Amino acid sequence: MSTILQQLYSGKICPAEQYRPLQESYRKMRSEHCSHYTDFIKRLEQLDPPLDKRFIEIMDEQLDTIPLDFSSMFIDGFCLGAQMMIEILSVDRISDAEDRR
Repeated sequence: MSTILQQLYSGKICPAEQYRPLQESYRKMRSEHCSHYTDFIKRLEQLDPPLDKRFIEIMDEQLDTIPLDFSSMFIDGFCLGAQMMIEILSVDRISDAEDRR
């Protein structure tokens, strides 16, 4: 049985790929956004000259940053959790609590 760290290193665990929002309100909002996106592209196709392809290129550029954003959020959250564990387990904190008694 491999540890969580080994699974993370070997790529068996990928937090960004496993992320699935559970809130129904989020899924509904996401669906509405996709619908608005599709409708807008259809409108852009009808322009002269058509602007749909350029809009898709611009959106793809923006979407390319999402994995970097998720990565930064994951790392920051992980570091914050580790800092909390260090604080909780620190000797100073334990001795401070004993002094208050």
